[in-house]
Amino acid sequence: MRQGEISKGMTCEMGYKMLYTAKRILSVLLCAAVCCGILMTGCGSEDDGKNYAFSYSLTADPKNLDPQMASDNNSLMVIKNMFEGLMRIGPDGDLIYGVATSYTSNEDDTEFTFYLRKDAAWSDGTPVTAYDFAFAWKRALDPATGSGTCATLYCIKNATAINQGKMDKEQLGVTIIDAYTLKVSLEYSYAEFPLQTTLAQFMPCNQVFFESTAGHYGLNVDYLIANGPFCFDKWNHDNYVRLKRNEKYKGENEVCPRILYLGIRAADTDYFNLLEETVEAAKIESHNVKKLETSDYKTYTYTDKTWGLLFNTEARGFTNVNIRQAFATSIESSVYEPYLKDNTEIAYDIVPPATKLNGTIYREIAGSGFRIAANPAGAHDLLVKGLREIEYTSMPDVTILCLDDEETIKMVQYMLQSWQQYLRIYVNLVPMDEDDLKEAVRLGEYQIAVYQLSPTKDGPLACLQEFASSTYYNPANLNSAAYDSYINAASAKTNTEDILSYLVAAERYLNDYAIFYPLYYETTYYATWDNVEGIYFSPFDGTADFTCAKCYE
Repeated sequence: MRQGEISKGMTCEMGYKMLYTAKRILSVLLCAAVCCGILMTGCGSEDDGKNYAFSYSLTADPKNLDPQMASDNNSLMVIKNMFEGLMRIGPDGDLIYGVATSYTSNEDDTEFTFYLRKDAAWSDGTPVTAYDFAFAWKRALDPATGSGTCATLYCIKNATAINQGKMDKEQLGVTIIDAYTLKVSLEYSYAEFPLQTTLAQFMPCNQVFFESTAGHYGLNVDYLIANGPFCFDKWNHDNYVRLKRNEKYKGENEVCPRILYLGIRAADTDYFNLLEETVEAAKIESHNVKKLETSDYKTYTYTDKTWGLLFNTEARGFTNVNIRQAFATSIESSVYEPYLKDNTEIAYDIVPPATKLNGTIYREIAGSGFRIAANPAGAHDLLVKGLREIEYTSMPDVTILCLDDEETIKMVQYMLQSWQQYLRIYVNLVPMDEDDLKEAVRLGEYQIAVYQLSPTKDGPLACLQEFASSTYYNPANLNSAAYDSYINAASAKTNTEDILSYLVAAERYLNDYAIFYPLYYETTYYATWDNVEGIYFSPFDGTADFTCAKCYE
C-alpha cells in the first residue's frame, strides 16, 4: 500500500493502487512459469506491455508547472512528460525530433531553422505552431516575468540584453517564417543548440490560453494544457498528480502507458520498500543501494554528479591562484574518504563519469586524473607566496559552506583539521540546507563551498560551460579570457576530433587554477520491476520519461 500517501489522507486512488502488490506477485509468478516452460507465450500481455498504468513517486508537490518558471525537480519531472520542445531525448538517450520534423543550420552554426510538424496539437486540440515557441521564449526573458531559469536562453541573439531590460523582447533573435517554420539566430556559434531545445525553458506556450489563466498558468489542472505525451487527469495537491495519455500527441514514438500516477510521498518514505510494494520504478536512496545487489530488479546507475570545493574567485583572498591551490592541495583523499556515503566515490576529475561526447563516454577519450595532486607539505609555501602577491600579511577570516547533514559535516570537519595543521588557519564551518546553499553561491556570498556540480543535460560542454564568463549563473564568478576561448571553440563544432582538445584544456584549467577541486562523485540509482522496460531515466536532471514505458504482466 501507499504508506507515504496514506499518511496525507485517504483518497479515491487507494483502491486503484492497492491492486499493484497483487499485480507484482502475479507478474513474478507468470515470469517464473515461462522459465519453467509452463507458458509458451511469455509473460507479456496481448498488447505487448502497452496500456499499463504506471506509478512513480515525487518527493513533494510540484511548485509550478510553468516550464518557463519551474526549477524544482518534482515540477520538471511532470513537465518532461507533459511537454515537448523542438527536439526531445528518446528512450535510448539519443536526440530525436520533437515538435520539429527537421532542421537546418548555417555554416558556422549561428543560425538554425526548424520545420515543425503540422499535426502537432495541444491537448485541447489547438495546433502547436512557431508562434507558441517565440511567445514562450520572449515571455521567459521578459524582466517582468521574473524567471529564475531563463539563463539557458542566453545563447539566443539579444537574449541577455532583453532579460537585463536593455532591449525590447521583440528584438529576440527569433523569426517566424510561417506558422510551421522558425528561424533562431544565436549570439555565438553553438552546434549543440538543438540539444538545448529539450530543456524545460524552451517548451512552447500558447499565448491565448496563457492569457486566459489570468496569472495562474501552471498552478492547477484548469490552468495548463499539454503538447507532450501525457496531459492532466487530476492534480490532488500534496497527494498525487495523475496524468493520462495525450490522445492529441503526435511524436516520434507512440505513447505506451495509459496512465502515469505520480504519488507525492512523505519525507521519510523508504523508496526501496515502496518498490517492493507499490511502484514499478523508483529512485533508490544511498542507504538502500546495497540491497539492489541481491535483488531481481533491473538497475540503472549513472555517476552523474561531482562534488568538490568551489572557490569564489571574487572573494577576498581567493582571487589568487596560489591561495586557492594551497587550500586544495592540503586535502588528501584519505582525510574524507571514510565518511563518504554508499553511492559516492573519490573523484579525480571534474566532468562526471556518466558524461558522453557524441555517444562515447567522455572520460574514455579525454583521459582521467586531471585533479591537481595533493601536497600538504608544500601547501603552506603556496599560501605564503599567494599572500605576498596580493600584499596581505595574513589570510582574512575564512568560512566554508556545506550541506547540513551528518556525513558531510563530519567530512568537512576533518578538512578543517588539515587546513589548521598545514596552513595554520582556522576555518569557520556553516552548514546549510540545499536551497540556501545554492542561493548563497548564486549570490556570490561565500568563499569556499562544498558544491555539487550537476549539469542538467549530457555532454562535457554542459558541465564546463557553467564557468564561462558569459554564463549568468557562474558559480565561481570566474572571468577568464583564456577559459572562455576554450569554451567558445568547443561550442562552435560538433565533431569529436575538433572539440576534444578544447574540452580537455577547459577541464584542466579549472583543475590547475583550483577553481573547482573535485572531491567525490555521486551515483544516482534507479530500479524497476524485472518485467518493465522503456523508461528513460535522465542521468543529469533526475527525471524520468515514461513515453515508451511498458510492463509485461
